[in-house]
Amino acid sequence: MKFTIYLSAFLIIFLFTFSVSANSALDEAVLDGLDDVYNLRFETAESKFKQLQKSNPNDLKGFFYESLLYFYKALPSRDEKLFNKYIELSDNVIEKAEDKLDRNENDYDALYYKGLSHSYRSLLMLSLNKSLLKAASNGNDGYRILSTLIEKKPDYYDAYMGLGLYKIAIGFVPEKYQWLLSLIGFEGNIKEGRKLLNTSLQNGNYTKVDSKVFLSIFSLKEKEDGDNQALSYSKDLTEQYPGSAVFKVFYSSILLQYGYPDEALSAANEALDINNNSFQEEIKKSANALIGTSYFRMNEYQRSIPFLEEYMKYVNPEDRYNVYLFTLGVSYELIGDRNTALQKYKNVRNNFINERDGELDKLFYRLAQDKIKTPLREIDVKLIKALNLRESNKAEDALIIYNDIISSRMLDKFNSDDDQIRVYFDMGIACSYNKDFDNAIIAFNKCVRLKPASEAWLVPHSYFELGKIYDKKGDKNRSADMFEKIFDYNDFDFESFLEMRLSNYGNK
Repeated sequence: MKFTIYLSAFLIIFLFTFSVSANSALDEAVLDGLDDVYNLRFETAESKFKQLQKSNPNDLKGFFYESLLYFYKALPSRDEKLFNKYIELSDNVIEKAEDKLDRNENDYDALYYKGLSHSYRSLLMLSLNKSLLKAASNGNDGYRILSTLIEKKPDYYDAYMGLGLYKIAIGFVPEKYQWLLSLIGFEGNIKEGRKLLNTSLQNGNYTKVDSKVFLSIFSLKEKEDGDNQALSYSKDLTEQYPGSAVFKVFYSSILLQYGYPDEALSAANEALDINNNSFQEEIKKSANALIGTSYFRMNEYQRSIPFLEEYMKYVNPEDRYNVYLFTLGVSYELIGDRNTALQKYKNVRNNFINERDGELDKLFYRLAQDKIKTPLREIDVKLIKALNLRESNKAEDALIIYNDIISSRMLDKFNSDDDQIRVYFDMGIACSYNKDFDNAIIAFNKCVRLKPASEAWLVPHSYFELGKIYDKKGDKNRSADMFEKIFDYNDFDFESFLEMRLSNYGNK
């Protein structure tokens, strides 16, 4: 039940790019409106952007940023009317930009806002499960236009952020979706994308905050690497915008990733305390998910339940919520309420759109079906407690439980390769977190020799862990061999996610 950074597509895409070319009092007015957006004061921001349109009808800024407000409204609500309104307003921006470019092909701002509008259209279509072909076409147009802008004017630094984000995003495209790249027409490069984001962070006029948001997301490394850059960036955002509930939620999610549930709990509660502006329901949904997950990480199952129940009040049918329903079910079962647990397990969604829905939901659908048939066993309870300790920076405490399972011969009682691989894989992860790489190698080598029926996905994931360990030990050839073995397997759980992790690890 590892909590992931894609807590909500809204939180990631929300801060894509607020960028203007520095120029006079107009830009100060735009920045004032953007400050309202960062603090989720959307009505105030919209009023300011409309005023800019009246006072500066020939400038694209007021029109572009008004359109972005409807992007943000449509994304979490999935409201078709809001989606259509965004398309209408972005059409208007693109048309105005094209008129300007007809008169002057070197109108850099016109290129910029036209390129960004196409980019946003692509992101929204992908997020709302609209046409992949239209999303790819818009993504192609956006990247091509922004690239042209950089060629014409290399010091238009704000444009580097949009290019960097797309370089990274396409660099993460899993193998089975490579056909999409031929439609988009360009290749990704994670390392190059990070460099572009750093360029906009260091030199951009108005993309510093946004670049920091995305660098915090894409600076996340494997946990055992001990890289705190993402945590540092996200904390900076809360200090720069102390009244922003969205930055508090974002920081909370990063804290949970880094294994600090106590601090994640505090940040999420602070987000609820200052949740007085736009997107209140979305903030409530995300914050309650974080609080409930934090308590679960602390093995306080009774306390996690009301917050996860509150989260479920705000979900959309399209939300990927199976992990939370399953966690709810487990929490109820751990406090002795099997009947309510069964209700939660039975309510997980199974109407997946195969090419666009998350692997996380599919995994937890399968796990829920298993728990409907079989109540939690003693070994399951121990593994849940150990996993929570491990993911809360208490690897040594988790290892005590894993060693107890093995020394007590509990595994012999069940005599299952599925149980064995769960224990040894989790134990190997804990050893890696504890920098005990020799014992981690022993555990993962046991995993790759097993033939589990349900948990076969842990075999290629074990090869990934072995590849990382040999890389850290300086054995590059053996590391490459382990990574290569991953591709001997297909159609396993978290296949795309594993490929993304492999891409990210190879582009440190």
